[in-house]
Amino acid sequence: MSEQNLSTPSATSGTSDLSELKEHCAELQRQTHSLRVALLVVAICVAGFLALEGRRNGQALQLLRPQAAQVTEASKVQDPIANKFLAQLMDFAKGHQDFGAVLGKYVQRAPGAPAPTPTAAPAVAKPAPAAPPKK
Repeated sequence: MSEQNLSTPSATSGTSDLSELKEHCAELQRQTHSLRVALLVVAICVAGFLALEGRRNGQALQLLRPQAAQVTEASKVQDPIANKFLAQLMDFAKGHQDFGAVLGKYVQRAPGAPAPTPTAAPAVAKPAPAAPPKK
């Protein structure tokens, strides 16, 4: 019986393995190239979409600026009136303790605004003790 040297592969198996590896490598390179092209197309589409949205939002902003200026002007006119009304409510709450509690619950002052004058909280009646159970 003749023994083949197992440490060295035969010539035919070596070339077939090498050619098979080259084919796999070439296929992977083609797939990588295809994926790069697809990624480039997706990136261009996303960039185009974002540019379009930026332009649309810029145009919408130009349309809203006059309206925002009108709201700001109206706010400048109405703020002193609202503050005067709130001051009148605070004065009314000084004389009416029950209303002071309601006013404190629903009216929050802006940060940096003077704090409202403290009002006494209405007295809360304590619940009556429970009656002993009947026998």
